[in-house]
Amino acid sequence: MVMQLLTILLLIVLPSTHCFGQEDDVPLEYLVKAKYLINLPLFTEMTSHKNNGTDFTICVIGDTPMEYVLKSSKGIIIKGRPLSVSKIEDPGQVDRCQILFIAASERYRLQALLTKTQQQGILTVSDMRDFTRMGGIIGLVTVNARVTFDLNRSSAGRASITFSSHLLKLAHDIIN
Repeated sequence: MVMQLLTILLLIVLPSTHCFGQEDDVPLEYLVKAKYLINLPLFTEMTSHKNNGTDFTICVIGDTPMEYVLKSSKGIIIKGRPLSVSKIEDPGQVDRCQILFIAASERYRLQALLTKTQQQGILTVSDMRDFTRMGGIIGLVTVNARVTFDLNRSSAGRASITFSSHLLKLAHDIIN
């Protein structure tokens, strides 16, 4: 009886998927996904992407807390360049991005986004269901309560993006 009461109390007091100290109570999973976005470039070569400025820019499109979470990482250096986070509204704005995080709310214009980013050599990442099967490059997925990723090598190749063998070994699923 005492154990049941303690368990119920713990469930009431502890947040299940939210973290303390964040405005708007950002889900913990987005903190993990943001870490993926920040670390992916360390294992990625984007040979055809032109360097438009001094910052390494991760762009976000759609309804997601990802922009807020990434902005809290200000000051991080990625590939020798300071991290910049940019919210974009349409596919025509992707030219300033090295990585584009596409929210699930953008499914209706996904193909237009993928076509534009592929032409520009931009790494596309999303937590949208079946993202890599629809042509996206890296899909963040949750398997057994753990965030991991799927990878589409064909889409990456069309965008002139390659990955280190270390990253490939960590992928949950690889589409060739």
